[in-house]
Amino acid sequence: MQQLLMCGGNGALRVVDGADFDGTFDYMKRGAGLTGAADSKKGILSFWLNTWAVGSNVILRSDVAGLVYNNFTVGNTGVDIFFFMQVYDSSGTSGVNQNTTVAMNIGTWYHILASWDCATTTSHLYKSDVSDQHFVSANADVTIDYTHTDWVVGASITGTLKYPGYLAEFYYAPGQYLDFSSVANRRKFISASCKPFHLGTDGSLPTGTAPLMYHHLDNGEAVANFATNRGTGGNFTITGTLATSASSPSD
Repeated sequence: MQQLLMCGGNGALRVVDGADFDGTFDYMKRGAGLTGAADSKKGILSFWLNTWAVGSNVILRSDVAGLVYNNFTVGNTGVDIFFFMQVYDSSGTSGVNQNTTVAMNIGTWYHILASWDCATTTSHLYKSDVSDQHFVSANADVTIDYTHTDWVVGASITGTLKYPGYLAEFYYAPGQYLDFSSVANRRKFISASCKPFHLGTDGSLPTGTAPLMYHHLDNGEAVANFATNRGTGGNFTITGTLATSASSPSD
């Protein structure tokens, strides 16, 4: 049953479950483009992760004729785990290419929050409400290609580089933007105590518009429903068998 806990003037905390991707078999594939997707200079990404292995593993990827154009991964340098993100235009020119710099611990929940507006060469990257942004390459004023032939959560398009760990409250909004240097905007997604906020049944509460992707589990909800896209971009299909995570970002 859904549980909401009131939290001051910013709305309500949401008691959620996470999905457990086993790193061997499990991932979710759209099998098509995202319904209603359009190329844009803007985007927002928000999700919770708790990984239990060191490696280069995919959180979300899109594909155009075998080339990666949207790429969000957890990777490693030696024994340290970081988050990496890359978004490109249709010619393969990078609009935003950045990563976190402070290592993440295995078995710990983290919130990743990013936004970008390539028209103003502006981007933000926060880990658990703290700015942790390093530019692999400079931001560029390009139009990001979001109209791809396929999208995958938890693996590459070909099913390799599977993610071992938990995911919760996965929200991806191409075409939308919020300035996350503003605390008030971060509070639309994460509380001051680093807990999930209620994003609305379709993920529309933060901006007033539903994202293309919003994958959510209420407390106690059947984990297979994580493949149901509460946003507008269409549902995904699970390969393997997801389990409910043993812990939650709401704990």
